[in-house]
Amino acid sequence: MRLTRAYQFHPVIADGDAIGNDAFALERLLWARGARSRIYAAHAHDEVAAFVRPWRDLFQEPRDGALLLLRHSMGNDCVDEVGDLPLPKVLRYHNITPARYFVGLNEDLRKYSELGREQLRGLASKCEMGIADSEYSRKELEASGYAKTAVVPILVDRNLFEQVPDPVVAARLADGHTHLLVVGQIVPQKAQHLAVAAFARYRQSDPAAHLWLVGRADLAGGYLEQVRAEIARLRLRDAVTLTGLVSSTELLAYYKGTTALLTLSEHEGFCVPLLEAMRAELPIVARNAAAIPDTLGDAGLLLDDVTPDAVAAALERVVKDRTLRRDLTERGRRHLARFTPEAVGRALMTALAQIGWELGGTPSRRITVLSSDERCGIHDYSQAIVEGLRANDHQVDFVGVKHVDSADLATKIGMIPKDTEVVIIEHENGIFRDLSFVLALLRLWFRRVRIVLSMHEIEPEKFHHYRRLSAALHYRPVYAWPLELGRIFWVALLIASYFIRYRLVLTLMGALPAKLIVHSDRTEYWTDLLTSERGKIEQHPLVIMPLEDALLPTDEAARRELRRELGLPLDGFILVSPGFFFRRKRFIEVARAAPPEVTVVFSGTESSWDAGYLGEVQEYVHEHGLTNVVINTDFALMGKHVAAADGLVLFYAEQFQSAIATQAVWAGLPCIYSDHPAFRLYRGAGLVAKDEEELRLRMREIQDPATYARLRRQVALLRRMLAPERNAPRYLAGL
Repeated sequence: MRLTRAYQFHPVIADGDAIGNDAFALERLLWARGARSRIYAAHAHDEVAAFVRPWRDLFQEPRDGALLLLRHSMGNDCVDEVGDLPLPKVLRYHNITPARYFVGLNEDLRKYSELGREQLRGLASKCEMGIADSEYSRKELEASGYAKTAVVPILVDRNLFEQVPDPVVAARLADGHTHLLVVGQIVPQKAQHLAVAAFARYRQSDPAAHLWLVGRADLAGGYLEQVRAEIARLRLRDAVTLTGLVSSTELLAYYKGTTALLTLSEHEGFCVPLLEAMRAELPIVARNAAAIPDTLGDAGLLLDDVTPDAVAAALERVVKDRTLRRDLTERGRRHLARFTPEAVGRALMTALAQIGWELGGTPSRRITVLSSDERCGIHDYSQAIVEGLRANDHQVDFVGVKHVDSADLATKIGMIPKDTEVVIIEHENGIFRDLSFVLALLRLWFRRVRIVLSMHEIEPEKFHHYRRLSAALHYRPVYAWPLELGRIFWVALLIASYFIRYRLVLTLMGALPAKLIVHSDRTEYWTDLLTSERGKIEQHPLVIMPLEDALLPTDEAARRELRRELGLPLDGFILVSPGFFFRRKRFIEVARAAPPEVTVVFSGTESSWDAGYLGEVQEYVHEHGLTNVVINTDFALMGKHVAAADGLVLFYAEQFQSAIATQAVWAGLPCIYSDHPAFRLYRGAGLVAKDEEELRLRMREIQDPATYARLRRQVALLRRMLAPERNAPRYLAGL
């Protein structure tokens, strides 16, 4: 059976966690291979909550061609209920840390470790097979009663190494001294206390060396104090740093800037940091325990003896022996071939074939993206989709049409290459006339081209014939009553005509495309106007898109130079509200709330849809003498203003979704948002203001260095999650 839908479940999904990262990476792989995929959890950490659905939604999902990948790494109260779902299931096993590690340190973890082992055995009769991420874990599946088993390695997020390393961390590590790295949660089985003891011994021959323990400590319980006590006992307070949770760009800086990775963990189901270190060409010293040999192969020094003397001797070799370092990094490059998305995809296909499921390949398709050819947000968004599809090896043409120009649309439909397999239409109000657009859909449908209709704004008022219908319903009498009596019948005919055309347009827009994509709850609410086939509708977040006509400053000096060019203050905090001057963007309220120490820039142009509002904003700023408010109406400078800013203010009263928010994410900038559902996805990467008073407080709060750094970390996560190359294949999934 062809796999068309793959649902993934794990009780807890978090960013930076190996299981969460694997789930998101596998989601991307499944999209690329033609399967729709979503992730479900009982609890999603705030930073990824927008990308995870509540686990009870699984009970309403379509089941044709669907498979549930039930991830298991610890006991949870909802696992049994998920296991009883009437769906074909495959267990994705990440191993369970033995309960003995938590005795006396964390009673909850001890309890759920024991429960997890019980549930592992119970799920054997409910799952068609068990897939482990290492041979070590596969053997445990066999011992737990799984008749069919396979190994499919964890997928490492390739976007991690396509970012710019955090400059602050990179500078801290660039002092010419030895920096040793341990990556992993601070929990007993990771044995950070042994790493500290070994480092103390190593430091006797390298007194300037520093040890970095990178990882969250929220599950450490009493073990964190044990590690700190060991650091204090060995007088290493100035030589050992516990970083806590770090962002992806900070983690990359640690991998790129340190001298070697040390892993003395006693229990690992896979050990992702080994692969990340190989990718960073960082030599590895690791303990020969659990799944570590499976993952490491010959790409590092594997130790049976983990006494301080033995570990210190191994560290001295990888730090000082250049030949050995080159040899280990070369072995790492070769070994990584086992863990590429292509290799993992093949392993997953082979595993699923054991139980009769077929997962598609990743063929290159000939695709046309059709949308506006005019300089506007929807045009830029379409270009981002084009680039994302090309990054996935598809042949993609872009066809732009003039706004509300039926003749141009008809001409451009005829220009679409004859070997095109899929046409993706980025649709927004004001680009297409209703009837000519439906005729274009019919022409494509008769050519047997698969249509994916991506709708950015759908509601009744967006359709021409609905507006005509509404106007006819509210006509006012202008003649004497005998004439008006006859006019009623004429208006009734008009109403019938408008209604038929309105419904015909909606019906064909819903029926002709193979897939309907929306980008907001507001648009999804109205999709039942088009179709009752819920299975053909998907809601996708907008992908990020770059600023138009602007390059991001590479450092502080470049940013100051850009501010000088724009006539902005060189120092001080700058917030920008960009885009067309619409009343719903509440620029006057933003100006009124702005504290005097913040410079606010309104950068955009006047729109004929809201004529006069720009003048009102200018008049308000002038009348109140607001010297900290700058108004720019040169569209070509809007991107530069954003690039020069510290953040954005999007205090909108109404919105479907926000392309400007995606540009802020691309630029790495936090925002202040209104309390509107359109911004729900971005809230972790910004602050939320419900009213003007809160807006004033948020404009001050965002200037706090710790708050600003926290928001920037979440922006970096969104930049990875919303990258076009990650999300564009989702348009094709399920076709």
